[in-house]
Amino acid sequence: SSSYHKSGAGDDTTTDGGDGTSVSTSKSKIDDTLDNESKCMKRSRIVILATLLVVGALAGGLTYYATSKQEEREFQDQASFYAFKIEEAVHIKAKNLVAVLDTMAVTVETYALTSSTEWPFQTFPFFESVVSQFRNVSSTNVITLAPMVSNTQTQDWEPYSVENQDWLQQSYQTMGWNVEPFPIQGTIYNIDDSGLVVASDSSRNMPLWQQSEPPKDTGVINYNLLSNEQITMTYQAFFDNPEHGQFGPVMDDQLLTTLGDAQLADPQTLFLQPILEQDQVVATLPASMAWNQFFSSLLHEEQDTQDTAGDGMVVVVSSSCQQDLVFTYQLSGADPVFLGMGDYHDPAYDDVVQYTHLLEIYDAKFDGQTQENSLVCDYFLAIYPSAAVEQQVSTDMPAIFAVVMTMLFVLAAVFFVVYDYFVQRQQREVMAELARSNAIVSSLFPAEIRDRLFNDDDDNNNNGGDAKDELAKAGVTSKDIEKAVQKAGGTAQKFRLKNYLDEEGDAAEKAAAAAAASKNVVLESKPIADLFPNTTVLFADIAGFTAWSSVREPSQVFTLLETIYKAFDKTAKRRKVFKVETVGDCYVAVTGLPEPVKDHPIIMCKFARECLTQFNTLATQLEVFLGPDTGDLNLRVGIHSGPVTAGVLRGDKSRFQLFGDTVNTAARIESSGLRNKIHLSHETAELLFAAGKSNWMARRTDTIVAKGKGEMQTYWLLTDEELAEGGALDSATNKASAPLPIVQALQPRLAKTTMNMLDPESSLPPRIKRLVDWNVDVLKRLLKQIVAKRNAEQKELYDLNHPVMMKHEMNIGSDTYVLAEVTEIIRLPNKVVKLEENPNKVVLPDGVEDQLRLYVSSIAAMHRDNPFHNFEHASHVMMSVSKLLSRIVAPDEVLQGDDEQDAIAASLHDHTYGITSDPLTQFSVVLAALIHDVDHAGVSNAQLIKEGAKIADVFKKKSVAEQNSIVLAWDRLMESRFAAFRNCIYADPDELKRFRQLMVNTVLATDIFDKELQTIRKNRWDIAFRKIDQETESTPEDDVNRKATIVIEHLIQASDVAHTMQHWHIYQKWNERLFAEMTHAYEHGRLGFNPAEGWYKGEIGFFDNYIIPLAKKLKECRVFGAASDECLNYAISNRTEWEAKGEDIVKRFV
Repeated sequence: SSSYHKSGAGDDTTTDGGDGTSVSTSKSKIDDTLDNESKCMKRSRIVILATLLVVGALAGGLTYYATSKQEEREFQDQASFYAFKIEEAVHIKAKNLVAVLDTMAVTVETYALTSSTEWPFQTFPFFESVVSQFRNVSSTNVITLAPMVSNTQTQDWEPYSVENQDWLQQSYQTMGWNVEPFPIQGTIYNIDDSGLVVASDSSRNMPLWQQSEPPKDTGVINYNLLSNEQITMTYQAFFDNPEHGQFGPVMDDQLLTTLGDAQLADPQTLFLQPILEQDQVVATLPASMAWNQFFSSLLHEEQDTQDTAGDGMVVVVSSSCQQDLVFTYQLSGADPVFLGMGDYHDPAYDDVVQYTHLLEIYDAKFDGQTQENSLVCDYFLAIYPSAAVEQQVSTDMPAIFAVVMTMLFVLAAVFFVVYDYFVQRQQREVMAELARSNAIVSSLFPAEIRDRLFNDDDDNNNNGGDAKDELAKAGVTSKDIEKAVQKAGGTAQKFRLKNYLDEEGDAAEKAAAAAAASKNVVLESKPIADLFPNTTVLFADIAGFTAWSSVREPSQVFTLLETIYKAFDKTAKRRKVFKVETVGDCYVAVTGLPEPVKDHPIIMCKFARECLTQFNTLATQLEVFLGPDTGDLNLRVGIHSGPVTAGVLRGDKSRFQLFGDTVNTAARIESSGLRNKIHLSHETAELLFAAGKSNWMARRTDTIVAKGKGEMQTYWLLTDEELAEGGALDSATNKASAPLPIVQALQPRLAKTTMNMLDPESSLPPRIKRLVDWNVDVLKRLLKQIVAKRNAEQKELYDLNHPVMMKHEMNIGSDTYVLAEVTEIIRLPNKVVKLEENPNKVVLPDGVEDQLRLYVSSIAAMHRDNPFHNFEHASHVMMSVSKLLSRIVAPDEVLQGDDEQDAIAASLHDHTYGITSDPLTQFSVVLAALIHDVDHAGVSNAQLIKEGAKIADVFKKKSVAEQNSIVLAWDRLMESRFAAFRNCIYADPDELKRFRQLMVNTVLATDIFDKELQTIRKNRWDIAFRKIDQETESTPEDDVNRKATIVIEHLIQASDVAHTMQHWHIYQKWNERLFAEMTHAYEHGRLGFNPAEGWYKGEIGFFDNYIIPLAKKLKECRVFGAASDECLNYAISNRTEWEAKGEDIVKRFV
């Protein structure tokens, strides 16, 4: 018994000793590892802490610098705003002064005409009562009436003035002065240089007569104002052109005693207003303008005592006729402060100055005369801010932000220390657990097997095959493995599924599944799939995508989808939403798997809202790059909640998929929704209601009928904007699905204001600006190709200032009858130039891109807001031209077969008749598409001729609208401000000639209703492509160029009616607009028939007699490849659908 116990004890000790040795060895290794790493970790911690503190200090400094700069910019913006307000107020006051005195002059002239006496013998009753009102509203102190008295009238004037001096008594009584005025001096007198009073012997006198306010010193009456040099100078300034009053100099002491307020210390300026009779100056109204009154209430009204915005702005005034005269005012409230004679602004604000001058109000009338005539007085105002203004926007925020930023980094350092402590503690626990696990594995498997299990190369790929064999050799059965695995945590399919979906997980399972699928009919391994009872599925479809993509290049389609889906993917990753797949333009996502989430419907609704906002923003931005109508695309979203079966469908290109009724229902919910709306199923709505989100949704007023589901009650998920408005939208009144209104105006935007001619882009609405951006981008790429080819040719280039180029520019386009310039053959370059650089990397000359944008903006502004013939239509035509040009095929791509086709292929030179090898040709055709409807009146040429329009006579009643568009666009291009742009288009006379011929032929080809022109074009087509004999012999080069000319004309014709050869929705859109335009003309008496009566049959006839034959010609010329088949197929399809639905559509139009 004792031996048994000893033996047992010994056995136990041996076993324990074995286990303990294994564990202790692992622990010692871990301790050694931790000790080795601790030194590195300490150094790393010190470096990280130091880095955090240094970066915090730098961040604080940079934050202080950035916020200080921001305040400085805000101060400059505020100062500029106040300066602009001051400038505007100064001009208003100056205009008011001129208008008031001009009105008073008219009043005096009118009274004189009704008087029985002639000038200068005029005395106006109640002078003070009337004129004081003019003084109060014109910022003047004194207004005087001074008639012109010749030397022959002097003897009669002097007794007349004595006899009629009772106006003084009347004025004194009006003023409330209880004194008698002194008798006046009856003689007209001058004051000489020594200050002595002498009788006037001048041939022309201007005696001071009536005055408001009346002079207390009546001795100034009959003072000859022309004896004063300042009066004489001002008088001479308008003597030759007396329609307007003139500002004079700042008045000297002599004038202040007669015409001004001598008690006022502030400067006073003379203003002289003429009084005319039969275009002769018979009298003047000298006025004293006090600058303190002129500058009062510029920024604030007198009652605005609490408003201090702008206080401290400084105005420095100088005069063109008094070189050394400068004085300064500071604005403070409603009353300015006179700082004194001289410039007293703070030089620290010299870079924030804004200049203006008083005679700016006359610029439109004087046409620069103020600069040529030294007698004219102009006052220049320099407007500066001051320290007081800067103080209004200065805050302590830079320092506060800097301290906050620094403290954030200090807190980050503290958190790092705390976090590091817990990480170290957890690391020791993990390493201890690892040591115990290692001991267990070592006790279960031999060293070889253990090493294979941990081998990185195998990486769990040997769960079958070699691994099983090794384990069998080690004596480990499948039951042992199963028990061990169950001990470790189970074999749930969710774990395998989650591991498959993990982006950073092991991809071996996918490869193994695919490999196994290729060997066995039924896979031996269990599928990776499971049922997820609580999920929410989203389907998001782009409404209008099919029609939009039908007129785009494949690269543009993928640009849209990649941009949109990339944004969605980022949002999905951030919100923990799982993206399932994209099918065409449909985006599918799910929440609630692979990890169950309780609030899966809430997460999906937030995701849907954000996607909707992102889509609208991106669609608007992408319109600049992808062309018209991109901004009209909308997202239609459907959401449904329920159980789904999810898993990896193994096989070729295996992928994760969803199955079940929930998926089908979500698709039905999406398809029955509306544009720009998020459609919810009843099940999803119930979950939101249970989560307390009932305010997020609105009940749809009508029910939907879904395939396989029957009638369903659904809901709308309100967007953030709708939630902010505090109410739900009724689906019956959903504005998102309503068509856009058609604007009907008859004047081009450029005609609305003369300022638009200098900055036309400012008058354009945002949608048109986006079209301008897109058009500029297309034309810029073609310009770069022109420059690249020109650089490769290395030929002599002419500057536009070269006499040869100036002569050619002057001669081309000088004849307004553009139709005479149409040529049968446009000669294109007959050789291919190998480019030496990538056109996309070409840098355009300075100013070209700005001038291109300005020109395109001008063209946009010159289009009228017709429903059909407008800038949007021009952009649509331009897009079609660009697409067809890109589809032109090379000779080896032409269909080969019979001898005739081979002969056509052989006759083509590089890139089909030289069109695609010459970027100038492409640019010209694209630009012609843009300008072909400039200033279109919204009526036909026949109507313009019938109305006797002026342009119909100018263009000899042929192709009126088309010729008018060319002339207007060409004249605009020839303006000096587009010189660099023109020089980039053409650089020698030959290029200029070709550019003009292409523009003329292309635009005039859009006149398809002129029978004579149509006959000429048909004959040329027959000669070129149907081998009909011609009267004159032609060279092979002429044959090629004739074909090129015809192809270009048919290209623009097809593009002009491209909507008839595109998707049905595109055709409907533009057909409705054309109907609206013609109906508008009919309702205004500019069309002789009601378009509604024959619109249905007319469209069928148009398809049969023009559209379909034109599409067949595109195919017959064998130039456009698959694009010609596409045009013909769409034309036939639209014609068929119109025949079936057209009558109902016309009723809807009406």
